[in-house]
Amino acid sequence: MSELNTSSVNTKKSNKLVSKIKEKKNAGEKGFSQEKNNTEQVINARKKANLDLAKKKAKKKAKMAKASRKKNK
Repeated sequence: MSELNTSSVNTKKSNKLVSKIKEKKNAGEKGFSQEKNNTEQVINARKKANLDLAKKKAKKKAKMAKASRKKNK
């Protein structure tokens, strides 16, 4: 897992702190928050709506450009 601590400095407090931080990090990764999921879904839905609008606008613009090129021939 980790290397043995061979320094002459007493690191018991720092080791405890690191272990607590790791515990909190691991607990946070495993936990499931419905609120977080809902906000993520809302953001994703907004992104999709904006993307759809952008695609629609690009398609319309391309169609108009094609008609313009055809008219100019």
